[in-house]
Amino acid sequence: MEDNTTIFWDKKANTEEAKNILRDELNPRFIELASLLLSRTNKPKNVFSKYLNKELFVNNWTKIKRRMRENKWNDRRIIFWDEIYRAVKKGGNIKRFREFKERPLDFDPEIKNICDQIKDYRKKSGLTQVGLAKKTGLSQQSISFVEQGYVNLSIRTLKKIVDALNLKLVLETKPQ
Repeated sequence: MEDNTTIFWDKKANTEEAKNILRDELNPRFIELASLLLSRTNKPKNVFSKYLNKELFVNNWTKIKRRMRENKWNDRRIIFWDEIYRAVKKGGNIKRFREFKERPLDFDPEIKNICDQIKDYRKKSGLTQVGLAKKTGLSQQSISFVEQGYVNLSIRTLKKIVDALNLKLVLETKPQ
């Protein structure tokens, strides 16, 4: 893992100061350092064992994520940590999230077409992403990621979206 000197090099905080701040969510610098930590490292196991308590992470993720966005840090890193947040919140295993992996920016045209159709039907239905999220039980951010093609949809998630938009899912054979 990156050492504290590398992570907090521009914040004038030594290792112990940074760790103390990250143990106290009431500290005025907590969100600042937590967002910086998550934007600069990609190893959840080390983050949670050395710096940030999982409970504090879950309780403050919305604020941390907002700060990461305000500072225009890598959106894909935010997506990664959002996936970690969901896993930790559910008490799931984070071992599968060994490290952040860049997501390809090129999309399969058929998948992109499906994502665009979902977005178009949502708009035609007069729903916002928040409205569709409420109807499906998903988060607004999940709907956004689906519409942008950032996530691989499970069939169950696709069905929730299709049902909420009053659509029918049809599989057909391709013309030869």
